[in-house]
Amino acid sequence: MEAESIVPDELRFAITRKCDGACRHCYNQSGKDMDRLSSDDFIQIIKEVHAVYPNMDRITLTGGEPLNEKDKVLEISRFAKSLGIRVRLVTRGWELNGDVCIELKEAGVTRVQIGLDSSGDFGYEDEFHVKWDTFHSWLRGDKSGFRKTVEAIKIAIAAGLDVSVRYSLCRSNFNDVIKTYQYVSSLGVSKFKFRILFPDGRAKNRLIHELISGEDMAKAQYDLIHASKDNQTVVEITQPCFYKLPVRVCLPKDRYQPNAFKEPCPCGTIAAYIDSNGDVKYCLFDEKTLGNVCEVPFLTVWNSGLAKEARKERCPLDLSGSGCSSFKILYSQFSDYPAFMNAYIKEVKENK
Repeated sequence: MEAESIVPDELRFAITRKCDGACRHCYNQSGKDMDRLSSDDFIQIIKEVHAVYPNMDRITLTGGEPLNEKDKVLEISRFAKSLGIRVRLVTRGWELNGDVCIELKEAGVTRVQIGLDSSGDFGYEDEFHVKWDTFHSWLRGDKSGFRKTVEAIKIAIAAGLDVSVRYSLCRSNFNDVIKTYQYVSSLGVSKFKFRILFPDGRAKNRLIHELISGEDMAKAQYDLIHASKDNQTVVEITQPCFYKLPVRVCLPKDRYQPNAFKEPCPCGTIAAYIDSNGDVKYCLFDEKTLGNVCEVPFLTVWNSGLAKEARKERCPLDLSGSGCSSFKILYSQFSDYPAFMNAYIKEVKENK
């Protein structure tokens, strides 16, 4: 590789698009059987990157629902483990049980990330006046969605897996952030990953009305940061975030008060996304493809003219630790992004 070539520290694999769920906020409309890459294909990409950069940090396995291809998850994880690479699994969790958790742990999965978007304290009534136990269940399109997700979190923690919870902020769960954080903390979750609902995939077609205002986003971040004080569950605030928080690599060894951090987006440089059909993207929320590993080697795609142009245009925002180019691109299709950010920044200043 040339000296100026970019070699990612993390690989994010959508190992399958298969999923029998119908989550209304699915960013890539999982459920389509468009898989082209086998376990060996993904392993070959790991080998390609590791040969150039032996200190490669981790891989993330997502989907679709990756546990619909459990053998693929296990094969890729075992290989990564043999190289000392950490493995994070992003799953809805409904396929987990004690035996599966043991298999995952032994194969090398070091963290499981599960989405939960309600505390369980509030019901939800949809546009057809159908009552749901929680907004989370409605968002997942399953009457038992909340119960199944909470059970999955408990099972994974009991099995000794490190569990993080992802929360997608929108209008309907704006007032449930703190209760959800406190609830998952009581379960023993290690990290609460807090982000905005991304208007892509099914959300792009169905949930535009759920997009949060800049002012409310700032308020939610502020309240959550302060709620993390003296709490063992660390809060990760994803972009945009203008609050002065340490980044992950700068976290002090002693407890930081509050127990929250942010970090510059790794997309496009540190982290690379490869879809199950071989498409390589700047970010998993990107609608543009940089190339396909079925046609040329991954690192050739990752250092192509298209990839370099994408970094030139988007990295200045992403690496600031305060912005997200994918959110800007997606949000701008449906609303006034500058007005959104101005309202956000104004509220941040008032909170300071």
